[in-house]
Amino acid sequence: MRRFLILTMLLVLLPVCTLAAEGDPLLSVDDLLSLQDSYDAFLDALEELIIERGLLSSEEREAWRDAQMGDFFQNGGYGSILANYMPGVLSYVREEETLVQLCANIGGGTLYVDTMRRYTPQDSSLSGLMLTISLSDESGVPMDVSFSLSSTSGVFLKWDAMTGTYVSVGATALSDGETIVWSDQAPIEGAKNPTIRIAITDAQTQEEMPGGELTLTVDGDGYRVADDALAAGKS
Repeated sequence: MRRFLILTMLLVLLPVCTLAAEGDPLLSVDDLLSLQDSYDAFLDALEELIIERGLLSSEEREAWRDAQMGDFFQNGGYGSILANYMPGVLSYVREEETLVQLCANIGGGTLYVDTMRRYTPQDSSLSGLMLTISLSDESGVPMDVSFSLSSTSGVFLKWDAMTGTYVSVGATALSDGETIVWSDQAPIEGAKNPTIRIAITDAQTQEEMPGGELTLTVDGDGYRVADDALAAGKS
């Protein structure tokens, strides 16, 4: 009810709007309303995650949601968001801040790894290279599996809700789909490319399935993830 009243007040205060004209850098309130269902669905999932992680209490959930919707409708109801583009500006984005999704056919399914393009231990704001792994069948339906990760170097970290940080779990890590972090020191001269092996187990039958390998490329003082870094595991 509170969210409905706030949204109603915002719309009452707004002038009659139309969709922004082609090429107009301002997105109108009608543009935003066309996205509201998708944004609501995103906030639903985000709320659940941050409450699970202990970053938001259930009692503050509604107030947090109201604040997000307020931001969505641009600081009190002006009904516009600036969507500006400067040619060439993306060339300044660091690879450490660039997301990449890799995939590999492993027999009976497709293995996916969502990660960052590069990890530089000395100046990264992250604990390591984030790895979110999933497996889909030939029809694209997610499969109920668990993953076991091992690496030729470095350690793995998992999120600890009690401390609110990623903590080391050692040379191997288990995942049911939650994000795992691979971390290592800056590579020394002549260091070999690390390989992260991904073993897959059917969650229902506990049978081992074909796995995959993610090979990182030593790149100066960091590690780079190439487009062909993920492949089916060697038998």
